[in-house]
Amino acid sequence: MRRDNHLVRNDPSSQEWVLGDFSTDPERSARISAREPASPLPHRRTSHSSTFSFAAALAFLFHLAVILILWQQLSFTTPATETVAFPVTEVELAPRLALPPTISQPAQTAPAELQDFQGAALARTEALEQTLTQAITQRSLTETTRQQQLASLTEAQTTLQGQVTSLAEEKAELSTRLESERQRAEALAQHVHEMQLAREQELQGIKGTYEHLVTALQSEISQKEIALHQAKEQLTVTILDRVLFPSGQATLSPEGEHVLEKVGGILTKVAGQRIMIEGHTDNVPIGPVLKARFPSNWELSSARAAEVVKYLISHVQLSPQQLSAVGRAESLPVASNATEEGRKLNRRIEIIVLPKEQQPQKRS
Repeated sequence: MRRDNHLVRNDPSSQEWVLGDFSTDPERSARISAREPASPLPHRRTSHSSTFSFAAALAFLFHLAVILILWQQLSFTTPATETVAFPVTEVELAPRLALPPTISQPAQTAPAELQDFQGAALARTEALEQTLTQAITQRSLTETTRQQQLASLTEAQTTLQGQVTSLAEEKAELSTRLESERQRAEALAQHVHEMQLAREQELQGIKGTYEHLVTALQSEISQKEIALHQAKEQLTVTILDRVLFPSGQATLSPEGEHVLEKVGGILTKVAGQRIMIEGHTDNVPIGPVLKARFPSNWELSSARAAEVVKYLISHVQLSPQQLSAVGRAESLPVASNATEEGRKLNRRIEIIVLPKEQQPQKRS
């Protein structure tokens, strides 16, 4: 670079611009020449060179403007015929910078580093893409699972709602049945209460009938021709056959009609209750004289029971619906048929007043 009497020196080891004549100031010139080189730039920081170039350009423009101003002033004050010697200065456009060691290295090392950097970047990119793909897949699976769970919950909710509706209907039905059963229980309780009252009245009626029969048949009872037996609501009047019928006959005797009038008159007070007439015999077979009319004791016992029923209907005015006749023959003895006394007790007519719960149901 050219140097005149006045010049600007650019020291390559410093980052300072110097304007002026170094020959007139030897100390400054020596100081600038002896200045240590600037510290190297950081590795791979190219922005410093750009900064220094921009600063050098600004410095150059500034010095150029100063020179132009001085030149114009000298031109106006100096005659045209005189030649004025104006010192020429030299300006360096870029500071002298010490390059870092990495810049002075061969250029082929940069592609290797770039390749390593590119490879690392690509590997990291692939890892990130793989991670993103896995995250998207996991999210899709999670969303699918959530949708399935939501569908299951919706189905379960629908099922539960159906069950709740069914339970509500069952509850309503059970409430209706419970109310019906409660009413039925109340009706049954009322019916039981009424039956208890009716039984008590019936029992009182049976007791009264029994007492009336005892009073009316006192003489026959004392002679052991008639016996009375009461078991709760059931009353049994036992009359020996000789009181009612002649031996081997099924027609009532006058004495028998008189006894039946007494008994029937008292039985009219138990109206509404069923009265059963049973005929009984001993085990002696029917004799040859009566065998043509009564082949066995069954026919004889049935005929005598029917005769009593007909008399109570026709003469005592008992209801036919209350009365029934049954022949038992020798099937239900009350004493031993081995003796005459026992056989006499077995030949009998029983008038049985049955309790109301044993009454037969009326046919519709």
